[in-house]
Amino acid sequence: MMNTMGAFDGRVFGFGMPRLVMGMGARQQLADHAKWFGSKAFVVSDPGVAAQPSFAELRRSLESAGLQVATYTDVLPDPPLRIVQDCARVARAFGADVMVGVGGGSALDVAKIAAILNRHDVPIESMFGTDQTPGRGVPTILLPTTAGTGSEVTPIAVLSDEDHELKRGIVSDHLLADYAIVDPELCLTLPPAPTAYTGMDTLTHAIEAYTNKFAVPLIDAFALEAARLVASCLARAVHDGRDREARYGMALASLLGGLCLKSVNTAAVHALAYPLGGRFHVPHGVANSLLLPHVMRFNAPLAADRYAVIAEAMGYEDCVEAVESLSADVGTDKRMREFGVEQQHLPEMAKAAMEVQRLLKNNPREVTEPDALAIYERAW
Repeated sequence: MMNTMGAFDGRVFGFGMPRLVMGMGARQQLADHAKWFGSKAFVVSDPGVAAQPSFAELRRSLESAGLQVATYTDVLPDPPLRIVQDCARVARAFGADVMVGVGGGSALDVAKIAAILNRHDVPIESMFGTDQTPGRGVPTILLPTTAGTGSEVTPIAVLSDEDHELKRGIVSDHLLADYAIVDPELCLTLPPAPTAYTGMDTLTHAIEAYTNKFAVPLIDAFALEAARLVASCLARAVHDGRDREARYGMALASLLGGLCLKSVNTAAVHALAYPLGGRFHVPHGVANSLLLPHVMRFNAPLAADRYAVIAEAMGYEDCVEAVESLSADVGTDKRMREFGVEQQHLPEMAKAAMEVQRLLKNNPREVTEPDALAIYERAW
């Protein structure tokens, strides 16, 4: 049994977050905050979000406040390094005073890294890992349009390293945004499938934080509330995207899940998901959903007590059953082979996952390469 399951051990931990504005219509405060940072706002997004009326509304609000606005809307899911480099190049040419990220985790992560590259001429590769960034970038304001990664409040950005077919993380307090503006109304038009998969990502954050080898009491509270909210709101948001109460609950759950990541971070589910995203381009939330119940079964011998608490928060007696039931309800109960993964690829994926020790070290049970292969086989 890992030591976080027992009595409080007085562990030292850190916590930080951006200034936060949350609520229905919170996006209307964007221009008021952006104008304090200068006169040139550079807005980063993806093609889908950029086509929404709300994106044009945000741009008009900035322009009406007297700011010059330029946009970069070519962000791809699990963004490769070349996208970040291109975004930073355009932002530097514009002379951006403030970066505004609007979208899912990919767009927000690109905005964070591009903000640093605006002030520091360094290779992106030099920043991979923990505390390798050269300093803060231009100010950033982040507005999520999904309820999943919680990237608006995390000191983390995850990019695709195409040369190594692996997703890699940059972790630094320099990535914390100046403002996170969380407006659940921006999620009202999100289709059912991405609503489901990003919501399962939020649940994964909560479960991996609560059962983490380095769990701490403050984060425990965030994680349990996030799990409770996902259990009560995700299916409603999937089945009726205009359910404002469910969208609010999921936006709050995503925010709380994101707040777990600075002090505690994730563990084996995310580590094993990286090769799925890096090589097979399986979206992040999809990859986590595919792996979550199988990793939980692997961890159960050392995390049973904490899984029981999560199960209670989700309204079940068994935590794996709670996760699988929700996954079936929202349509994320899939197998890896449905996403182009062939069984012959599993051993090399297990080997690649072992490189993500930054996350594997947090898992309540040690994961060896044979363990990773067995988990992949069960999820295949």
